[in-house]
Amino acid sequence: MSFRVNALRTGCPALCVAGRATVFASFEHSYYVETSDGIACVGKNIGLGPLNIVVEDFEALPPGSAVEIYVGGSKVWTPSLPDEPRDFPQQKVPKSIGKPGTAFLKWIGGSGKPDDALIGLGPGLTPAGDDFVGGAMISLRVLGGDAGRILADRVAAWALPLARERTNRISLAHLERAAEGEGHEALHDLLNTGDEKHLERLANVGHTSGLDAAAGALLALASRAG
Repeated sequence: MSFRVNALRTGCPALCVAGRATVFASFEHSYYVETSDGIACVGKNIGLGPLNIVVEDFEALPPGSAVEIYVGGSKVWTPSLPDEPRDFPQQKVPKSIGKPGTAFLKWIGGSGKPDDALIGLGPGLTPAGDDFVGGAMISLRVLGGDAGRILADRVAAWALPLARERTNRISLAHLERAAEGEGHEALHDLLNTGDEKHLERLANVGHTSGLDAAAGALLALASRAG
């Protein structure tokens, strides 16, 4: 089964792949493939992001299927960077990660220490705790200036070793890209504009993953400002 890629993110593992990749997780609108350079998510209406490969024709494939990924002539997406400070919609810590999420924000603000239980916490393909921390790393790196990037590095140094033990390979891959400041295009658009319409787009990313990431991103910024 072969698919021609029509959009992908610079640095996506599929960029380095010549020939076959193997499906290892399959869903209604996407599937994840293993490549020689990492994993990627293939789908039609999944939006752009650091692991996403948007294809012209999508057919759900079972795990173990072999696919050919072609990247020639593809559009390469890179997230836009904010050019001025924005006002953002208010957010709350998701109920599913209440106390550990609050402890994490206090740590971001310079008080106490993070609760290791946050990593891998919550149901879903990418647990809410992972999405929350990933969103925080993205906003700190994108909007936090030099101090924010240093803090994002501290968060990554805490979160990634825990994720290798506590969470699944898909969520770990997303956290690794978040540590570099890369996430779903709708989250970057939210950080770039502050427009609430992008929260509506994020509501369609995973079960709650998009909104959990947005909450982590905006609350991390607010915790530093406070």
